[in-house]
Amino acid sequence: MNNLITRNLFFCSIFFVIISCSEISSRNTNLSNQKKGELYDTVSLAIVGDLMCHSQQFNQAKKDTGYDFNPAFAPVKKYLESADFTFGNLETVTAGAALNYTGYPMFNTPVQYLDALKNAGFDVLTTANNHSLDRGFVGVEKTIVELNNRGFLHTGTARSLDERNNSLILTKNNTKLGVLAYTYGTNGIKIPDGKVFCVNLIDTLQIKQDILKSKQSGADVVLIFLHWGNEYQRFPNDSQKSLENYIRKNGGLLVFGSHPHVLQPVNASNDYKTGFTIFSMGNFISAQRKQYTDCGIIVKMKLIKNLATNEVSVSKANFVPTYVSTQNGFRILPVYDAIESINNKNVNHLSYTSSIIEQTRIKEVWNETNKHMTNMNVGFTALEQ
Repeated sequence: MNNLITRNLFFCSIFFVIISCSEISSRNTNLSNQKKGELYDTVSLAIVGDLMCHSQQFNQAKKDTGYDFNPAFAPVKKYLESADFTFGNLETVTAGAALNYTGYPMFNTPVQYLDALKNAGFDVLTTANNHSLDRGFVGVEKTIVELNNRGFLHTGTARSLDERNNSLILTKNNTKLGVLAYTYGTNGIKIPDGKVFCVNLIDTLQIKQDILKSKQSGADVVLIFLHWGNEYQRFPNDSQKSLENYIRKNGGLLVFGSHPHVLQPVNASNDYKTGFTIFSMGNFISAQRKQYTDCGIIVKMKLIKNLATNEVSVSKANFVPTYVSTQNGFRILPVYDAIESINNKNVNHLSYTSSIIEQTRIKEVWNETNKHMTNMNVGFTALEQ
């Protein structure tokens, strides 16, 4: 009996030690994670280019009960909604049916377009571009009302001077991001008298002041969205390079361009310390079908903040090549996913297209985009899944 009791006590002791060690290990892991959380903070971003809506798009989206643009974004939704903040350039206005829905050259889009963007995962829309005044100041006002009604964060246009001067600051845990947006012009449409605040035009002194104000408002890092450059040119011009250099010298770390409707390359140092620029993000969605205008990218980026020094840097950046399919309506296809579905004959996949012409073009887009946008010096490469 004594031997039995001794054995039972021995095994109980061993069991207690194992459980205790397990609990101590668990607590140590939690403490380690807490220490990491106290030292560093991370923020994930997804950024795309021009969100256009030509008449072909809203005509195809028209249903008996209104408009449904959701199918266009369904194949890329997983890449958009997974980020802490997802950005796009809204290159249209939503001024209402009374002012007529139109595409190029003066855009006005059904408000259900915004519903689809929200459902796809977009958080922040920039509104400073050459189509900001396509329905005048009333278009600016109505678009901002619709954006606010859906909970979008936005910058680039404003209804008042106070609204224009209110810095957009995004907060994730202990990290704050400032967001600014500007355009080269408004297609010759005159800014209304007394309302110079309604569209942010590219002005170096104003940009410098806005960056400073954003940082004074708490921003750890400032993102600048610029509508600039020459349409359909695949490389930046001298004025883009000059402005990028000016912005970096004045504290703008991240620069994302739009307007050319084609992709333009990345400029970044090997450690990202001096900044990161994509001169043009290309079209994310449009009805343009010429080579290079039918594709774009989703930039997937991770920022890390050292909470001891408050320094924010880019820890990782990659891109997802995309292609706009017109089979079965307009759809933005992640190119790698599309190629995989084609190779596997997965006809039920969201990114599948049965069009032989599109299948050929999708493979071309993969090669074109990788060749044009990859920057091995900073590890900026395509994500394959």
